[in-house]
Amino acid sequence: MKRSFLSAVLAGCAVAFSGPAAAADYPDKTISFVVPYGPGGGTDIASRLLTDKLGKEKGWTFLMENKPGAAGSVGLSYVARQKPDGYTIAMGQTSNLTINPYLNSDIAYDPAKDFAPIAVVSAQPMVVVVSTKSKYQSFEELVAAAKEGKRLTMGTPGIGTVSHMSMEYFGQLAGVKFRHIPYPGASQAITELMGGHLDMAASSLPSALSHIRSGSVRALAVTSKERNKAVPDVPTIAELGYEGFDVGDWKAVVAPAGLPKDVAETLNAAINDVLKDEELITAFEREGSDTVGGTVESFEQLLANEQTRWQQVIKDAGLTRK
Repeated sequence: MKRSFLSAVLAGCAVAFSGPAAAADYPDKTISFVVPYGPGGGTDIASRLLTDKLGKEKGWTFLMENKPGAAGSVGLSYVARQKPDGYTIAMGQTSNLTINPYLNSDIAYDPAKDFAPIAVVSAQPMVVVVSTKSKYQSFEELVAAAKEGKRLTMGTPGIGTVSHMSMEYFGQLAGVKFRHIPYPGASQAITELMGGHLDMAASSLPSALSHIRSGSVRALAVTSKERNKAVPDVPTIAELGYEGFDVGDWKAVVAPAGLPKDVAETLNAAINDVLKDEELITAFEREGSDTVGGTVESFEQLLANEQTRWQQVIKDAGLTRK
């Protein structure tokens, strides 16, 4: 399996991780699994794939709770207030654990203090797409136009999304600026792109994949270090002359801070175990994601690294907390 942008952090932390002995009596009742987004979205699908496999393989039972709002912060705020006993956990991700808390002062949790990291589940790249009618045939042509002073319009699923921040980060590295047009979601941005109202759009690969496969948009580049199996002919930004560029949107299980270590390790070991399942791997790859896994400690390091990176990008972009 590819490690994508997580390779440096998770090197040596194989999915086949075998930790200490499981907590003897955990779990002995239903686990509430909070999805901080609405039903049917990428986070919801990933959460249900994971919990379904855990239920089948481990015999655990889950109560799925969708608590959407404020880019995932409503659900995570709820989780942060729950008892840290392992019976309320959630699917966090890049935006609500390492980006938005540093953009929005109204978010009622500290991502570095209020959660116990359990395990990274999956990761996916962003993809840059243009209309099939666009004159731009390659990512290099887009960048060249921007360097010549053309203010290309770029649609994304919103301010502070990984789609937005990945291209802000790229712009800082490449010395170019795109005119950011935020939308309520990826589908709206892509619809506007297909209608000829945008020069380009950036979204998570799963959000754009059906449009790419149908031929309604043309993919120019992905943001991961390595090419993605779902779109193997689409180059990475790194291979187009920006060596080391590596950005992705990861999804990971967290619990309220103060979770006992043995419960965290029991959850981590179980998640790592089911992430080896070929059926689950294929299900994630089909929608443009890679399964990840790794230890609790590797997830802690990932959070620290990502929080540092995105705080600097936000600062350099002049995006102040609201």
